[in-house]
Amino acid sequence: MQFKKTPIYLGEFREEALEKEFYQAEISRNFNVLRLTILVVAILTFLMIVPEYYIIEDPSDFFAAFIISSFMTAALIILFIKVSKDKNWDSLIYWFTVYEIMIGLSLIYIVSSLMTMDFMIQVISVIVMILLVYLINNRWLYSIFTSLFLSISYFVFVAVFLNNVSTSDYLAAVLFIILIIFICSIASYGTNYYKRFHYLNLIELLRVAELDALTGIYNKSKFNKDYQGLTITVKQQCGHLSIVMFDIDNFKELNDQYGHLVGDAVLLELANFIQQNIRSSDIFVRWGGDKFILTFPDTHLQLAVEIAEKLRVMIGEHSFEKIGHLSCSFGVAAFKEGDELDSLVRRADERLYIAKRQGKNKVV
Repeated sequence: MQFKKTPIYLGEFREEALEKEFYQAEISRNFNVLRLTILVVAILTFLMIVPEYYIIEDPSDFFAAFIISSFMTAALIILFIKVSKDKNWDSLIYWFTVYEIMIGLSLIYIVSSLMTMDFMIQVISVIVMILLVYLINNRWLYSIFTSLFLSISYFVFVAVFLNNVSTSDYLAAVLFIILIIFICSIASYGTNYYKRFHYLNLIELLRVAELDALTGIYNKSKFNKDYQGLTITVKQQCGHLSIVMFDIDNFKELNDQYGHLVGDAVLLELANFIQQNIRSSDIFVRWGGDKFILTFPDTHLQLAVEIAEKLRVMIGEHSFEKIGHLSCSFGVAAFKEGDELDSLVRRADERLYIAKRQGKNKVV
């Protein structure tokens, strides 16, 4: 059932945005290997000049092969620079495809026309090119197109320019290369499918690990993980960081009176209400039970108190679907030099309980 539900068609995601996101993640994960591979291929392409010098007897043919090899090397170096500097990798799909075709056609021309190798060695060279096309991290349909294009180009070249190839050898090579493309396509499809299927599972695992199951906002684990990054930013920019801890007044009595399902509905409605009334830069976390934390980056203590007061009034005025009106108590604290997460949260928690002792529905 899981496999039937996956939005994957012809080896890639149906949704273009998700496909781009996946491809960005793939390139990022294999970034160093990809750069090294491009560099190695560039060096090997240039070093092809050595065997060309000994195999190609005609000086004009060698000069043509030298120009082609130099051009391919320069093109690969340009690709290496682009991959290294440009972090938006959406267009790399097209770059890789163009490079595969360009380099493949160049090698076909050198091997078939300039080096005049035996026909079967030429066929093996084409097969190696096809295998390399499927090894490169590209879309499945693009790999099929490239391998077919290079194969057809080679056999058209052989049919037009090479007259010494027998019909039986020619047909055997065609069938053999078609079989290779078919096998590679099936294997590549399976690889592409399972990569995307596991990517969906990874996204879901990350979502479950970082989001509260009931309210859909961040959970305590996510806040613990992000806290260090927030404090580093504060220290580097000499900025401010404030947190607000709040909970629902008399939530236990509410659960006892209406039941836990109604209590859960109230928590969900409250979380949605808060999210609609805070800034996009604010971080909203369910700390546990009916207790929540709001984190305000680049916000000093007094401003955080003012925001909390506005939220307190708005919550009091809001009519909840299941129970009508309720109130919340708030404790506000600001980051101090040397604060750990526990010390900052403890101060906010202490002030929340002061608000409770002072009659609830307050900001301290």
